[in-house]
Amino acid sequence: MPNDLDLEVRLRDEDRWLASRFAPADVRARLIALYALNREIARTVDVVSTPGIGAIRLAWWREALTEIAEGNPARAHPTLQAYAAMQRDVRAALHSWEILIETRACDFESAPFREWADVEAYIDNTAGSVMRMALAACGDDQTPLELAAMASRAWGYVALLRAAPAWAARGRSALPREGGAMEEMRERARVAYLLARGLARKNLAAAGFPAVGYVALVPGYLRALGRGRAERPLLARQLRLIAASATGRL
Repeated sequence: MPNDLDLEVRLRDEDRWLASRFAPADVRARLIALYALNREIARTVDVVSTPGIGAIRLAWWREALTEIAEGNPARAHPTLQAYAAMQRDVRAALHSWEILIETRACDFESAPFREWADVEAYIDNTAGSVMRMALAACGDDQTPLELAAMASRAWGYVALLRAAPAWAARGRSALPREGGAMEEMRERARVAYLLARGLARKNLAAAGFPAVGYVALVPGYLRALGRGRAERPLLARQLRLIAASATGRL
């Protein structure tokens, strides 16, 4: 795994990076390649100015991943090449990437969600897709999909809450147009986390912790957001993940 790719994930997706440290070296490399690719696709809205150009860029990623799944060499892009070299089953992951990429098209809308069901579908298709692919990258076929769904939903809601100022600066809102409020989003994050935590007590396989463990940080982020802060100290997050890994609990 190229060191610069690992550093990029650490800088841009630090919590997933921290959880990946609990994986063996080969699994960690697969996770980093996966997270780096997710980051490249997610940042489409940050690097292009119009929906039309964004659609072209997203189509490029979809076509590149299809080529890899069909057994063709990866295009001359370091993240794609790392992903193609590291992943165990690129063909099985293709459908998840297609869903994720299709969903990312709504990132160019100022108010993409009509109701809470639309927000949840967005999270399930983005954060949820990433977590399911990460579990597969860990070789975990024991952690239930229901646990992954609740865990990724908790994380997705928190991510939207933390990103709210950046969205607002671009004239966008992640709240539903029909009766959405930040307080309800925080409550939905809390409920999803509690459900995930309950399921994890008996159902989170040790092999899957590096793919899911960062969800243990949700309560801390919710407390910080309640005080008007979107970030938490690195040491506090590291200690929380160590405790979660030692107990097997989120």
